[in-house]
Amino acid sequence: MAGYVNRDCGGWTELRVHGVSGTPPERMLAHPHVTRVAGDAEAGFYRRQWEAKQTSADTADERLEAYSWGGLTAGSGQRALWLLLTPFLLVNVAFFALPHAGVDDGGRGARRWAEVLLRLFALSITLTLVMAVVLVSMDFFGWQCVRPARDCTDRVPWLSFLTWPWLDLPGRRIGVTAVLPLAVVGLLWWLANKTWRELETATVPHAPPEERDRTPLEDRRMWNGASQVRQLRSAHVAAGFALVGAFLLAPFAGQDRGLRAVRPGATLEFAWAGAAMVLFGLALILLGLTVVLVCLRNDRPRPGAGGEHDGRRDLYTHLPWLALVVSVLAAVVVWQPGVNAPVRVTGNARTQLPWLAGAVEVLAAAQVVLLLAVLVLLLVRRAWTRRASPEAEQSPAWSGLATPALMMFAVVLAGAFAAGLALAVAHVLGKPAPTDRSADAFVVPLVYFWGAAMAVPVTATVLLLAGVMVWLVRRTADTMLRDHVVPAYPTEKIADALRTPDDPQHAETLRRARHIAAAWSRATASDVGERVSGGFAVLVAALTAAGVVGYLVDRSWVYTHARWAVNIGDLLVGGFAAGLLYVGRQAYRNPRFRRTVGVLWDVGTFWPRATHPLAPPCYAERAVPDLTRRIRYLGCTCGGRVVLSCHSQGTVIGAAVVMQLSYAESARVALLTYGSPLRRIYARFFPAYLGPAALSRTGAFLVGAPLDLTDSARARWPWRNLYRPSDPIGGWILRDVTAVDMGGDQGATAGIAGATQDVDRRIIDPVFARPVGDNSYPATLGHSGYADDRAYGECLELLRELRQR
Repeated sequence: MAGYVNRDCGGWTELRVHGVSGTPPERMLAHPHVTRVAGDAEAGFYRRQWEAKQTSADTADERLEAYSWGGLTAGSGQRALWLLLTPFLLVNVAFFALPHAGVDDGGRGARRWAEVLLRLFALSITLTLVMAVVLVSMDFFGWQCVRPARDCTDRVPWLSFLTWPWLDLPGRRIGVTAVLPLAVVGLLWWLANKTWRELETATVPHAPPEERDRTPLEDRRMWNGASQVRQLRSAHVAAGFALVGAFLLAPFAGQDRGLRAVRPGATLEFAWAGAAMVLFGLALILLGLTVVLVCLRNDRPRPGAGGEHDGRRDLYTHLPWLALVVSVLAAVVVWQPGVNAPVRVTGNARTQLPWLAGAVEVLAAAQVVLLLAVLVLLLVRRAWTRRASPEAEQSPAWSGLATPALMMFAVVLAGAFAAGLALAVAHVLGKPAPTDRSADAFVVPLVYFWGAAMAVPVTATVLLLAGVMVWLVRRTADTMLRDHVVPAYPTEKIADALRTPDDPQHAETLRRARHIAAAWSRATASDVGERVSGGFAVLVAALTAAGVVGYLVDRSWVYTHARWAVNIGDLLVGGFAAGLLYVGRQAYRNPRFRRTVGVLWDVGTFWPRATHPLAPPCYAERAVPDLTRRIRYLGCTCGGRVVLSCHSQGTVIGAAVVMQLSYAESARVALLTYGSPLRRIYARFFPAYLGPAALSRTGAFLVGAPLDLTDSARARWPWRNLYRPSDPIGGWILRDVTAVDMGGDQGATAGIAGATQDVDRRIIDPVFARPVGDNSYPATLGHSGYADDRAYGECLELLRELRQR
């Protein structure tokens, strides 16, 4: 290879980790030519490539290296389709929003029950998707479409194959149309396996625990989820296949069908009908087994404890194949004329596939019960915790009820998707209706009409609260100017300008000050958004409760009195799904757009698939072991030291990595974070994993045992965090500090004066005055450009000094 790449591992290595924008290694290293020295194209370690060794800035004593994990979340625009699985993602994130179990048995018991309920809830979300596809394919196409004198193929020519002579029986039609839901389940199965192998599977280095784990992220089992994900994946896939098999056989297993409907002496018909009943029973048994399987306790094993085998000895891994075989055999059985005879379609009336509407209602009721059970469990636990230790109570987001709120969002979104799909297809085929009311009517479960109608008030709520959020952000500009901008720039005499705003001499100063205040106000959007989204959760809960009560009182009310809401809601849901695809496509093609919306998506995909195995893949399950192993190599094996330099979402990865290190490994590591969402998002929504106590332990780990968690000890921790008031994502982590811009040449250092004795260091941004000889004001950097700031270099020197003590 032409050129020179430093491959030393002793001395100091500044290891940079990027954030949500998927910054390429060339930009991370500020160098046009880079070479991968470890890892692969999805997640690799890169160093600068120089023309010759004599020109290299990387030496045996110090070098710059970048870890680029952008391939785990960015890449082909086809990955935008993952956004359609947002309900799976939400229920998986809800698991990590649960409060910490604590050391008391009551806390651990409550968390165990909550975990079981969440896994059952996740299974129900999967079945919601499968049932919607069953409704569209097997019910609409295979069961309702072809009727004497009311053939929908006249209106939809691409379904004309259903009228072919060899598909003259209803069992054969639903057998053919069952291919679609089976293919959907199979696709989810394949994607889950494929993404696990390519993006998540990574050997977690073995390290015996040096003390009792106090926070979940200190346990390396968290990133060793092969066996747990395999078990849950087997259960979800088997449940999907078994559900299809059950509905294949449902028309032939009713009270007036099956064995009772076989003519006396018809031996062959009796045999086929008996096979249908046996297979129907097997499908139901398999569904029951999947419910039991997700309830079983299956903790992640410690690395090296035998939990990394390929799973071939686990009996549950055969469940999906068994369920698929049952479904295929069911299709063979219902193909037989003798089985179809008892349910031969006569007349023009359209009816639903037997048991389908009831199954939809039962599933929706089960989801409501599970959600309420988790809510009650958390409320009881919170009340008990406040009585037992009121001083230990934190202030998490949404009053500590983020888990049931996320569950509610997941079920509302899944229900909206299912209702939108069913009603949209029914409109293509004819006209959706709760009963057979006209020649072109297609019978749709009433639950879906209510689900579509709910989209109208929910959308109105979103628009209302979006306007409230914009108003709140803009309203803070004047307060921001008076309380924050004025003291931050004492030499600019902004206060004097505010006292005499009509003075022409102060006009330029006021314009600049108000511009900065507006930028700083916009940076508070994430904090305001948390409060507004909490209000949104309350309103959606109220609307959902009203919808449930209305459904129980008068099931047909929406269709008979608010059909306009159903039609509008159907359009809104379809538009929302199309909007998700557009957002996802733009996020992977436009880095600036991705920086705006990608942070929320990356918050969700940071967490392992602990509850829903078919959720979008977790990048941290690969990134954390990668960095842990690299730090062990650079630090312990080579005897060097590492400055782990992390930006934005990379700071979350960095904190998780530090929590995973042994004391021997962390003794050779310093941590520099900037633009970090650890406090603003993670500490608030995931206090059990990255709350204030966990973050304090992270800093203390870098010094070693015994852990000193006092405020005075922070000065010795080799960890510094840079943040700006103009940054909409990053912020302080342990303590907000003050800083002022004194202007002139000393402004670069004065902006962080007085902050050298704590982890957090505030940088004033932007510079107030124009540079000499320039007509333009300095740009507001916000979330970018931290590595170019003078404070960055100063922190590097300080961290090296602290690490060498």
